[in-house]
Amino acid sequence: MKYALAFAAALFVAPACATSIAPKPLEDLVRESDHVVVATVVGVDMVDGRGRALDDPAARTGPGSANRMSFELKVESVLFTRAGSLPPRIRVPLWSMWHYQLGTMREQVVGSRGIFLLKGVPLKGNRYEPAYPGGFQRPLEEREQIERLLPR
Repeated sequence: MKYALAFAAALFVAPACATSIAPKPLEDLVRESDHVVVATVVGVDMVDGRGRALDDPAARTGPGSANRMSFELKVESVLFTRAGSLPPRIRVPLWSMWHYQLGTMREQVVGSRGIFLLKGVPLKGNRYEPAYPGGFQRPLEEREQIERLLPR
């Protein structure tokens, strides 16, 4: 339960109080996704503008910062993919305009599970990214609804 609440807070509260983007309906997010996976966040990391790893819990992202935060996802199941298969672990960079703090995100998100709507082509460097900066992480309770929206 602790992880579910932390996951919900990270999904809906943190981005809402920072830079904003237009919301996108779930139907559009699913249709625009190359991959839909159930996964656990097993790590959160951050790099600076030169690609150097940052480990300071107070390090931040947001407008004016060159820092970039990523989730490391352990894929538990693939609900949909436009590729033949996916690796067991995927790194997903978060939109750099969100105001995030490394230590807080590690505390709140590591260990949480959810459904992730992603773009990316595994054959081109195993690069993945959110299908859209907001709402690409979905609670497990939406699985049935998402599965109904997936291409057949």
